[in-house]
Amino acid sequence: METIYNSKIKKLMPGAILALFLLFGSFISAKADVIRLQVKEETANCTGVAPQTCMLVKYKSSKDWELFYSGIQGFKYIPGYRYTLSVQRTKRKNVPADASTYTYKLIKVIKKEKVAVKMDDQNNAEYAWAFIAKHRWNLIQLNNKTQENSPAFLVFDITTGRVNGNSGCNSIFGSFEHTANTISFKQLASTMMACLDDKSNQLEREFSQAITGKTFTFDIADQTLNLYQDGKIVLMFGMAPLDQSQKR
Repeated sequence: METIYNSKIKKLMPGAILALFLLFGSFISAKADVIRLQVKEETANCTGVAPQTCMLVKYKSSKDWELFYSGIQGFKYIPGYRYTLSVQRTKRKNVPADASTYTYKLIKVIKKEKVAVKMDDQNNAEYAWAFIAKHRWNLIQLNNKTQENSPAFLVFDITTGRVNGNSGCNSIFGSFEHTANTISFKQLASTMMACLDDKSNQLEREFSQAITGKTFTFDIADQTLNLYQDGKIVLMFGMAPLDQSQKR
């Protein structure tokens, strides 16, 4: 009986050794290391299989920002924030065409820092306006008065140059023009529904007067869109998710 058992073991040994060898070889070829990665607060145009946008990153040895053609599993990137990440980097065994040599997996967000969007060059201006167009902007301050749960909001479509929203109880719509740091509201109109209370009437009147035919300088800071005249803030809007049905 023992002889038969030993015979079976001998027959299984070559296969088992080969399996272990392949497993060990696979482990060696897919060896992972842990690196620290900085991710910039804005993306940049890049070209892979087709034109696209890429994150900008710095490795430990980087002197400047580098295009990052891969993704990071488990990491949700939000423009406007600079990140320091601990990531697991694994080298691919068989690299597909036009793919990164490595795969990346998030271990930990070490630091997340809000960075104000600068408007001093064309690239930053395009980034800022793309950011504005991706959100709905709820009114939170008007003429130095905080607006609690205000129904007033604006949505900008930079492709058509149209703006729409609500001024208190009526829908508003029209066009706007923009530069790197200015917004001009043009040809604004509204529906004619009667407001049900004095508070809504007052908000609608003040909000409409504040923006109709006006030009503002602006900035984006801490998820707010701030509009200024003569260096003084006139309107402040808070960032909110954009319902695509609101973008006309």
